Amino acid sequence: MVNLIDLGQPKEFWEYFKQILEIPRCSRNEEKLRNFVKHEAEKFGFISEVDEIGNIAVKIPVVNQKLKCVLQCHMDMVCEKNEDVIHDFSKDPIRPKIIEIDNEKWITAEGTTLGADNGVGVCYLLTLMKEIFCDELKFDRTGLDLLFTVREEYDMGGAKNIDPNLVDGKYLINLDSGQKAITIGCTGGIGFHTRVEKKTVIIDRGQFNLQPITLSIFGLVGGHSGRCNEGQAHAINILCQILWKLNKKYTFHLNKIHGGGAANAIPREANSIFFIKEHQFEEIRSCILDIFNEIRKLYDGIEKNMNIKIEKLDSFTNNEVLSKIVQDKLLDLLYIFPNGPIAFHPKINNLMFTSTNLGKIRTKDDHIKIRWLHRSLSKYYNNDIYEQILTLLEFSGLEKENKYRGSYPPWKPDFNSKLLKIAQNSYKELFNEEVDIKIIHGGLEATLLIDKIPEIDAIAFGANSKGLHSPDERLEIKSVERTWIFLKHLLNKIDEP
Repeated sequence: MVNLIDLGQPKEFWEYFKQILEIPRCSRNEEKLRNFVKHEAEKFGFISEVDEIGNIAVKIPVVNQKLKCVLQCHMDMVCEKNEDVIHDFSKDPIRPKIIEIDNEKWITAEGTTLGADNGVGVCYLLTLMKEIFCDELKFDRTGLDLLFTVREEYDMGGAKNIDPNLVDGKYLINLDSGQKAITIGCTGGIGFHTRVEKKTVIIDRGQFNLQPITLSIFGLVGGHSGRCNEGQAHAINILCQILWKLNKKYTFHLNKIHGGGAANAIPREANSIFFIKEHQFEEIRSCILDIFNEIRKLYDGIEKNMNIKIEKLDSFTNNEVLSKIVQDKLLDLLYIFPNGPIAFHPKINNLMFTSTNLGKIRTKDDHIKIRWLHRSLSKYYNNDIYEQILTLLEFSGLEKENKYRGSYPPWKPDFNSKLLKIAQNSYKELFNEEVDIKIIHGGLEATLLIDKIPEIDAIAFGANSKGLHSPDERLEIKSVERTWIFLKHLLNKIDEP
């Protein structure tokens, strides 16, 4: 078992990180972590308040308070695991391990997401509480509101529905941007899902000598859908390319499609079950491998573990399949859906402007459910890609129900921000170098909180992490201390008269 306490400074951070790895906190199930935060606040004598949606704020006032600063993180995590890993996120602790890449040490998890997104922010705020209580940190003019939000990974619901009286301040520091930089802007997002009516028939396997087989795509890199410009493959997209091509060449009967785990994660795994004529198994298997090998060439050097499995299912007993007309329409639709980067910023090099991600598909008893997340730095173009997807759904001719899951606006950067100037100067003083300023292709709760808290000035930063929203998620160990030193120095600079 990894001894996290010996990983470095601040020691309190790693003590808390060890504890929260044992607390279940998938999005919409943050109660146990919220209770833990509340208990720690009470132990240190700080008042905490919980609003109706479940956000918790810890109040740390000072006697001669002149201004207030809100520091914010989210308590929930994306719960993703490799298909062959046995792990129940509702009760099993995350199992950490240490790896070394290019002579740098990282902490990651055994076959699951780590939860550094945004457990790192949670642990920084808990560490702040403890050090202030122990008089290791002291502010003369600046009161702190420490805000721990819920449902960030699901629909930004905590920030979107926050009680406007829960926190207030002149400055907002979001601790959910692990880019080795200061973030001052982000995309907006639109989430929605579609339920396609599942019209089915029962086939006579014996009469037509039909063989059920399973086709699985696995071993992909995946990750945060806001990083889809890095060239990763998309498991659902690959599976649907193969199925569409088979459907044009052979007669087969589709039983199910299953893939992805979250709208904001690039699918790493996808599989389907379908029936083919028994004597065609080897021919179809060869056709599938030919298609797959052509696709794999496109991801040479990126998808090093991309793999495929084709197996007979001799013990499979479910003879229900999609009707031919639904199968054709569904596969046509899935084949032409746009996925990944849609447009890049017209003025800023290599900044993805608009993207879309088909993050999850499930075959249920009476319907097929598909989930999307669209992102853009422009509210107009976010709506534009959303409307294009809706139009394709209408053209499909499938009987369906579309459900809008909500949206959040882009965070427009303020290059004249006073807090940004203080942060830039603080970083230069500490490290004798200029800090990078970024606008990211991903959603940060700051974009909602600046609308809820009048005239608040916001930035975001965090420790260095990679592979977010996938079992490859990892946290650079040395960046934890560097970010902590910067956070403390920045707060001291804010506190100066």
